[in-house]
Amino acid sequence: MTIAPAHGCLIEQIDPGDGNILWTDGRRPRLLEPSGLVGEESARQFDDDVLVGGWFPMFPNAGIPTPNTQQHGWAPRVRWTVVDRTPTRVVCVAKGPFLDGGVAEVMRTLDLEPDALTVSSTVRNAGDGVRSFTWGEHPCFSRDRFAPGHAVFAGEWMAAVPGQANGAAGHNSRSGPKATASVVGPWQTVSLIDEAGTLPHWLYWYNYAAAELPRADTLAWEPSTAAGLGVADAMDADEVERLGPGETFQATLRCEWTLSTILPAQVR
Repeated sequence: MTIAPAHGCLIEQIDPGDGNILWTDGRRPRLLEPSGLVGEESARQFDDDVLVGGWFPMFPNAGIPTPNTQQHGWAPRVRWTVVDRTPTRVVCVAKGPFLDGGVAEVMRTLDLEPDALTVSSTVRNAGDGVRSFTWGEHPCFSRDRFAPGHAVFAGEWMAAVPGQANGAAGHNSRSGPKATASVVGPWQTVSLIDEAGTLPHWLYWYNYAAAELPRADTLAWEPSTAAGLGVADAMDADEVERLGPGETFQATLRCEWTLSTILPAQVR
């Protein structure tokens, strides 16, 4: 595993031994400067400048922005501080506002095993007042790595992973408590498991060199606290998380990789 704390605590690489399962666009992570852009300007800035692929957190809002919020929030846009590190474990922290101000202290712990990575995140209200947010995870998987294959949610076939970057883009949504979502390729299956049960809503997003983001060739399972495409949908559905002073929120997403059960050629 390779991470870039200075680039929004980005997980740049997960390599089980035969290549990176995450999509990256070839640009290296860097030290990010906090941005004050919101709304559509923040969306363009994120896609053009911040997004290099990999796996990043979304906080204090997951998904597309409102006129007054940033796409995916400030968490993937700022420098995180490493407070603990071993050969198989890294702990990073960052601090910033909730959707309605205050002080959010966020801790992110990454634990690596031979066949899994567990990403645990804690949000603490370190200020006064009741504060609101949504939380999400955004791992970008490589289409090329899993093609031709398919995506699965809770055992249900969801979508095909095409053999070539065909210019398609879109999304599908699913929900389920403590669900498992997978990408199955010819040689390997990667599964994401909502271990804490706090990320019940899943967005399956794909962009295979589509016109609006031509350098992207990726698919993503995005689990979050709220259904919909962004914080506006969460507010409409009253699915915004709220924390009082000193209260905490916990999310734990486990990523496992195994040999696939489909073959690249027909068995004779």
